[in-house]
Amino acid sequence: MRPTASGGTECRSVGSPLRVRKLIPPLTLRQTDGRLVHAWDFKQKKNLVIALLDENCSQCENFIRDLANQASDLREQEAIILLAFLGEPQQSLRDILSDEFSAGAASAPHLRQFLGEDATSAERLSRRGVFVTDRYGEISSMWITQGHDFPRIEQILSALNLVEIACEECEVPFWPVDD
Repeated sequence: MRPTASGGTECRSVGSPLRVRKLIPPLTLRQTDGRLVHAWDFKQKKNLVIALLDENCSQCENFIRDLANQASDLREQEAIILLAFLGEPQQSLRDILSDEFSAGAASAPHLRQFLGEDATSAERLSRRGVFVTDRYGEISSMWITQGHDFPRIEQILSALNLVEIACEECEVPFWPVDD
Protein backbone atom coordinates (compact mmCIF):
# COMPACT_ATOMS: atom_id res chain seq x y z
CA MET A 1 0.00 0.00 0.00
CA ARG A 2 1.33 3.45 -0.80
CA PRO A 3 0.00 6.98 -0.36
CA THR A 4 -0.74 8.95 -3.50
CA ALA A 5 -0.19 12.59 -4.31
CA SER A 6 -3.92 13.21 -3.86
CA GLY A 7 -3.83 11.91 -0.31
CA GLY A 8 -5.52 8.61 -1.24
CA THR A 9 -4.13 5.14 -0.95
CA GLU A 10 -3.32 2.79 -3.75
CA CYS A 11 -2.52 -0.88 -3.40
CA ARG A 12 -2.61 -2.59 -6.78
CA SER A 13 -1.94 -6.04 -8.12
CA VAL A 14 -0.25 -6.46 -11.45
CA GLY A 15 -2.81 -6.31 -14.22
CA SER A 16 -5.23 -3.88 -12.59
CA PRO A 17 -6.33 -1.31 -15.18
CA LEU A 18 -7.48 1.32 -12.67
CA ARG A 19 -5.59 4.14 -11.01
CA VAL A 20 -6.35 6.66 -8.30
CA ARG A 21 -7.85 9.92 -9.66
CA LYS A 22 -9.48 8.10 -12.61
CA LEU A 23 -13.20 7.47 -13.08
CA ILE A 24 -14.56 4.05 -12.28
CA PRO A 25 -15.83 1.94 -15.17
CA PRO A 26 -19.53 1.07 -15.37
CA LEU A 27 -20.76 -1.33 -12.71
CA THR A 28 -24.21 -2.92 -12.58
CA LEU A 29 -25.43 -5.19 -9.79
CA ARG A 30 -28.39 -7.53 -10.15
CA GLN A 31 -30.04 -7.76 -6.76
CA THR A 32 -31.80 -10.92 -5.61
CA ASP A 33 -35.20 -9.38 -6.36
CA GLY A 34 -34.14 -8.78 -9.97
CA ARG A 35 -33.66 -5.02 -9.67
CA LEU A 36 -30.57 -3.51 -11.26
CA VAL A 37 -28.39 -1.07 -9.35
CA HIS A 38 -25.83 0.97 -11.29
CA ALA A 39 -22.89 2.71 -9.66
CA TRP A 40 -23.85 5.79 -11.69
CA ASP A 41 -27.28 5.84 -9.96
CA PHE A 42 -25.47 7.63 -7.13
CA LYS A 43 -23.50 10.08 -9.27
CA GLN A 44 -23.48 13.56 -7.78
CA LYS A 45 -25.39 12.19 -4.76
CA LYS A 46 -23.20 9.87 -2.70
CA ASN A 47 -19.61 8.81 -2.20
CA LEU A 48 -19.11 5.13 -2.94
CA VAL A 49 -17.31 2.26 -1.30
CA ILE A 50 -17.24 -0.54 -3.87
CA ALA A 51 -16.20 -3.97 -2.62
CA LEU A 52 -15.69 -6.83 -5.07
CA LEU A 53 -15.91 -10.00 -3.00
CA ASP A 54 -16.63 -13.73 -3.01
CA GLU A 55 -20.23 -14.61 -2.17
CA ASN A 56 -19.35 -17.86 -0.35
CA CYS A 57 -16.39 -16.77 1.74
CA SER A 58 -16.24 -16.42 5.52
CA GLN A 59 -13.42 -13.84 5.36
CA CYS A 60 -15.41 -11.70 2.92
CA GLU A 61 -18.46 -12.05 5.17
CA ASN A 62 -16.40 -10.89 8.17
CA PHE A 63 -15.30 -7.82 6.19
CA ILE A 64 -18.93 -7.06 5.34
CA ARG A 65 -19.89 -7.44 9.02
CA ASP A 66 -17.14 -4.95 9.92
CA LEU A 67 -18.56 -2.51 7.37
CA ALA A 68 -22.09 -3.06 8.70
CA ASN A 69 -20.91 -2.36 12.25
CA GLN A 70 -19.71 1.06 11.06
CA ALA A 71 -22.90 1.91 9.14
CA SER A 72 -23.52 5.09 11.16
CA ASP A 73 -19.98 6.37 10.44
CA LEU A 74 -20.41 5.56 6.75
CA ARG A 75 -23.74 7.41 6.74
CA GLU A 76 -22.01 10.48 8.22
CA GLN A 77 -19.54 10.36 5.32
CA GLU A 78 -22.50 10.30 2.87
CA ALA A 79 -21.36 6.94 1.53
CA ILE A 80 -23.16 4.05 -0.09
CA ILE A 81 -21.54 0.62 -0.13
CA LEU A 82 -21.87 -1.44 -3.30
CA LEU A 83 -21.04 -5.11 -2.75
CA ALA A 84 -20.38 -6.91 -6.02
CA PHE A 85 -20.17 -10.69 -6.30
CA LEU A 86 -19.81 -13.09 -9.24
CA GLY A 87 -22.88 -14.97 -8.04
CA GLU A 88 -25.92 -14.22 -5.95
CA PRO A 89 -25.00 -13.22 -2.39
CA GLN A 90 -25.97 -15.66 0.35
CA GLN A 91 -28.97 -14.90 2.56
CA SER A 92 -26.64 -14.65 5.58
CA LEU A 93 -24.87 -11.73 3.85
CA ARG A 94 -28.10 -10.01 2.87
CA ASP A 95 -29.39 -10.28 6.45
CA ILE A 96 -26.63 -8.07 7.86
CA LEU A 97 -26.99 -5.24 5.34
CA SER A 98 -28.60 -1.90 6.10
CA ASP A 99 -29.85 0.90 3.84
CA GLU A 100 -26.28 2.05 3.17
CA PHE A 101 -25.62 -1.19 1.25
CA SER A 102 -26.57 -2.48 -2.18
CA ALA A 103 -25.47 -6.03 -2.88
CA GLY A 104 -25.79 -8.14 -5.96
CA ALA A 105 -24.21 -10.16 -8.70
CA ALA A 106 -22.02 -8.37 -11.24
CA SER A 107 -20.92 -9.73 -14.58
CA ALA A 108 -17.40 -11.09 -14.95
CA PRO A 109 -16.55 -8.41 -17.58
CA HIS A 110 -17.54 -5.64 -15.12
CA LEU A 111 -15.42 -7.19 -12.38
CA ARG A 112 -12.45 -7.59 -14.75
CA GLN A 113 -12.64 -3.87 -15.57
CA PHE A 114 -11.95 -3.21 -11.89
CA LEU A 115 -9.60 -6.05 -11.02
CA GLY A 116 -7.84 -6.90 -14.30
CA GLU A 117 -8.37 -9.38 -17.11
CA ASP A 118 -7.19 -12.42 -15.16
CA ALA A 119 -9.20 -11.64 -12.02
CA THR A 120 -12.07 -14.08 -12.61
CA SER A 121 -12.22 -17.77 -13.33
CA ALA A 122 -15.33 -19.67 -14.35
CA GLU A 123 -16.85 -19.56 -10.87
CA ARG A 124 -14.74 -17.39 -8.56
CA LEU A 125 -12.62 -14.30 -8.14
CA SER A 126 -8.86 -14.68 -8.02
CA ARG A 127 -8.63 -11.13 -6.69
CA ARG A 128 -10.76 -9.01 -4.44
CA GLY A 129 -10.90 -5.24 -4.31
CA VAL A 130 -12.19 -2.26 -2.39
CA PHE A 131 -12.52 1.16 -4.04
CA VAL A 132 -13.49 4.51 -2.53
CA THR A 133 -14.82 7.14 -4.92
CA ASP A 134 -16.10 10.65 -4.59
CA ARG A 135 -19.66 11.47 -5.63
CA TYR A 136 -18.50 11.96 -9.23
CA GLY A 137 -17.02 8.46 -9.55
CA GLU A 138 -13.36 9.43 -9.25
CA ILE A 139 -11.29 6.86 -7.36
CA SER A 140 -9.66 8.34 -4.29
CA SER A 141 -8.37 5.10 -2.75
CA MET A 142 -8.17 1.49 -3.84
CA TRP A 143 -7.02 -1.83 -2.45
CA ILE A 144 -6.69 -4.91 -4.66
CA THR A 145 -5.47 -8.16 -3.23
CA GLN A 146 -4.93 -11.76 -4.29
CA GLY A 147 -6.04 -12.94 -0.85
CA HIS A 148 -8.18 -11.42 1.83
CA ASP A 149 -5.98 -8.54 2.92
CA PHE A 150 -8.84 -6.06 3.13
CA PRO A 151 -8.30 -2.47 4.27
CA ARG A 152 -9.21 -1.71 7.85
CA ILE A 153 -12.50 0.12 8.27
CA GLU A 154 -10.55 3.08 9.70
CA GLN A 155 -8.66 3.31 6.39
CA ILE A 156 -11.91 3.39 4.42
CA LEU A 157 -13.38 6.05 6.73
CA SER A 158 -10.17 8.08 6.43
CA ALA A 159 -10.36 7.85 2.63
CA LEU A 160 -13.99 9.03 2.74
CA ASN A 161 -12.99 11.89 5.01
CA LEU A 162 -10.33 12.97 2.50
CA VAL A 163 -12.96 12.85 -0.25
CA GLU A 164 -15.14 15.26 1.73
CA ILE A 165 -12.24 17.62 2.43
CA ALA A 166 -11.34 17.68 -1.25
CA CYS A 167 -14.95 18.18 -2.38
CA GLU A 168 -15.15 21.12 -4.79
CA GLU A 169 -18.73 21.89 -3.75
CA CYS A 170 -17.88 21.95 -0.07
CA GLU A 171 -16.54 25.05 1.53
CA VAL A 172 -12.96 25.21 2.72
CA PRO A 173 -12.83 23.47 6.10
CA PHE A 174 -12.47 25.74 9.09
CA TRP A 175 -9.80 24.61 11.52
CA PRO A 176 -9.47 26.94 14.48
CA VAL A 177 -5.93 27.85 15.44
CA ASP A 178 -5.07 27.82 19.11
CA ASP A 179 -3.32 30.99 20.21
